[in-house]
Amino acid sequence: MLLWSMFAVLTTAVLMVVLRPVMGGGARVPEYGPAADVAVYTDQLADLEHQVARGQLDPSESAALRHEISRRILRASPIAAPLPTSDAATAKPLVAAAALLVPVLCLGIYLSLGSPGVASRPFQPEVVSPATASAAELIAKVEARLAANPDDARGWDVIAPVYFRLERYAEAADAYGHALRISGDTTQRLAGFAEATVLANDGIVAEPARRAYQKLRVANPERFEPRFWLAFALEQDGKRDAAASEYRSMLASAPPDVQWRSMVEQRLAAVSKSAALTPPGPSQAEVTAAAAMSEAERSAMIDSMVEGLATRLRANGQDLEGWQRLIQAYVTLKKSDRARAALADARQALLGNVSALSALDDLARRLAVTP
Repeated sequence: MLLWSMFAVLTTAVLMVVLRPVMGGGARVPEYGPAADVAVYTDQLADLEHQVARGQLDPSESAALRHEISRRILRASPIAAPLPTSDAATAKPLVAAAALLVPVLCLGIYLSLGSPGVASRPFQPEVVSPATASAAELIAKVEARLAANPDDARGWDVIAPVYFRLERYAEAADAYGHALRISGDTTQRLAGFAEATVLANDGIVAEPARRAYQKLRVANPERFEPRFWLAFALEQDGKRDAAASEYRSMLASAPPDVQWRSMVEQRLAAVSKSAALTPPGPSQAEVTAAAAMSEAERSAMIDSMVEGLATRLRANGQDLEGWQRLIQAYVTLKKSDRARAALADARQALLGNVSALSALDDLARRLAVTP
């Protein structure tokens, strides 16, 4: 409060100093002319009067000369411009009132609308993450551009990896898909689309991702990503022998210190363990003996084998391939009710295994097994 009072006093003092010439009234503002010229014109006027007095100059002629010399004297002489007394008398109280009222009025407005009692605080600039701001700005600009021009492949190429880094995998897959549709296949687009699609589906290699990885495999047979995910897709389909064979091939051709070796070894161990839980198929002798049976005997043998598989799966339900074989066998035998029951049992046994549940859903769609 003391500070603002001092400001008001200083403002009043400055206004009084600035407006003092206006309040002075009798102040004169000189306009200076050459003093030497005035002296010369004065001497000429005196000489003219002497000539008239001595009769050397006609009075009628002297009047014109006197007028001209007087005009020159007036033009060259200093002229005082006093402020009219009446104007000065009116201006003085107005100027003094303005000098006093302006700071008082400003101080009153501040006291009524401002907050003089609030303590001062040091300036703390807002901290904004440059990375976040840049990403947000980039996304906003590119999305606006793509909304106006959805066939801009360059825009989709720009925004797709941004979505991916932000873990917006479904949007990244969609952006890569647009770029592939508009401008065709490239290694970068296919790899980005396939990986984003797998991550968007919680690790399931869906058919669009599988097709993209197949194209990458053709373009670069030794590239790790397409080989691994295609092998994993075989594993999801229940083709464990084919998946294990591909894993072994990858390990055989890879350097010993390659980074992905341990991951492939883990998948091979998991596939081999799962395959060990499934009993081997019938021997060649059993197949030959079955061919010699009557239709009734053969049907009884098949039913026995199917029921034996069902009994084993009820004891150990983690065998995805076994469930797939059981459901397909019931469909082949036209036992739709048992196929639906086996599908429900398989889903319950494999609950939480996302890839296995996806494989069961695919099988159910292919075989038209409805709940």
